[in-house]
Amino acid sequence: MNDTINIGVLAHVDAGKTTLTEQILYQAGVIEEAGSVDQGSTITDSLDMERRRGITIKAAAVSFMLGDLKVNVIDTPGHADFISEVEHSLGVLDGVILVVSAVEGVQAQTRVLMQTLKEHGIPVISLSIKLIGWVRISFGCGT
Repeated sequence: MNDTINIGVLAHVDAGKTTLTEQILYQAGVIEEAGSVDQGSTITDSLDMERRRGITIKAAAVSFMLGDLKVNVIDTPGHADFISEVEHSLGVLDGVILVVSAVEGVQAQTRVLMQTLKEHGIPVISLSIKLIGWVRISFGCGT
């Protein structure tokens, strides 16, 4: 039995990947307060350029334990310019949270990511965020 799971957080730019990652860490009790992208205080955006621009440039992994299970969450860039960071992450992922902003909706990058995940057979949870009062989650598999 594998005691480690690798979960990627993928989406188009500004969909809320890093904010979601911060909330996962907060809800899991890893951090006492969720950081803010706008304030440059997130765990995964550690490069100076990321903090200044408010974007993820380099994929970053954070780990924590849930009972006997080690969970690695990989926060990935959304800009197409940094797609190689996402591609490098695909080989280690057991599953993906594909974030879709309810404000911007499905973008071209979202479609490219979903097609790539299907091709790699990576299970996907689609998560709509930036909604007032509720979150919509749909489950699917890239196969």
